[in-house]
Formats: sequence, structure tokens, C-alpha cells
Amino acid sequence: MYIVRFYSIFCNRVGIYSAYTRAGTTWGLGGTCVNVGCIPKKLYHQAASLGKAMEHAKRYGWNVNENITHDWDILRSAVIDYIKSLNWGHRVQLKQKDVDYYNVKGSFINPHEIKITHKSGKTECLSAENFVIAVGGRPKYPEIPGAIEYCISSDDIFSFEKPPGKTLVIGGSCILQWMFILFVK
Repeated sequence: MYIVRFYSIFCNRVGIYSAYTRAGTTWGLGGTCVNVGCIPKKLYHQAASLGKAMEHAKRYGWNVNENITHDWDILRSAVIDYIKSLNWGHRVQLKQKDVDYYNVKGSFINPHEIKITHKSGKTECLSAENFVIAVGGRPKYPEIPGAIEYCISSDDIFSFEKPPGKTLVIGGSCILQWMFILFVK
């Protein structure tokens, strides 16, 4: 039996369970894209683009204060609040469609049954003709000295309480390419 932590959705109308697997995650509904990928990346990128645009605005007739500053705390809070609103919206849509949502650990009993364990320790079995499991992905640290101690992942960058400062971007993922653009001055 392969045990995974998963977010499980039981669709009463169609009889399919959908499980989103993420070891140790505390993300809300929406998976990688909503919580630590496309959405926060685009919001941070938009903020960076606005800053750059304000630097150039004077050449196009805008009366812009010479001392343009940025408040990381306000940006970070706005991004977190927006993501939470998306998580809540997903939860509301599930309820409207008569979908039961489980945030539990589970394991397959057979191809048509999953045993789930709630945080309280209570267990139950869910059965369906089909299961859909979306495993997502996590950045991996290179196996080099200092990687764990001194590196951060694209998942971590969105939760920093302060801007990371000078940043070396290693990797070729879409999110990392966008991260590079955010930190270029």
C-alpha cells in the first residue's frame, strides 16, 4: 500500500474522487499554480513591471515623483490575500456543486477504495469507480554542498517577510524564469 497525503474531493454527482497529493503541504485548494506558481508569480511580476514602468513614465509626460519606493509587506499581504480569496472561491464552488472536500491522509485499499485518516485519527473508506490523482511537483535542491543551507526554492520565495535581495537563479522552470525577471533591477 502506497500512502500519500492528499486533498481528496468526492463528487457526489459523478462518483469520482479526485486526490491532490503533496507531502507535508499546507496549501489551500488550487494546487501549485494558485498557491506557489503561476498566480503569485504573475502578481509579483505585475508589481515589478509597474515599478519599471513608473521609472520610464516621465519620458512619456507623466509627472512622477523622483523618489519611487516600494513596500514589500503591502505587496506580500496583497498576494497572500488574493490567493486566500481564490482558495475560498474554490471551496465555495465545490459546495455549490455538492462536492465533499477532504483534507486527509489516505492509502489505496484496492483500485476502487481508499482508506482515509482524518487529523483526529478517525478513519473511513471511500469508494468510486475512478480516482484522479494529480501529484503536482516540488522544486528539488541540487546535491551540492550548501544547497539546503543557502538556497531557496521558487515555492519559498512567495512567503518571504523581506525581499531576498541579490539572488542567483538556478534552473530552467517557467516559474524560475519569471523569478529572474522579478529580481532584475
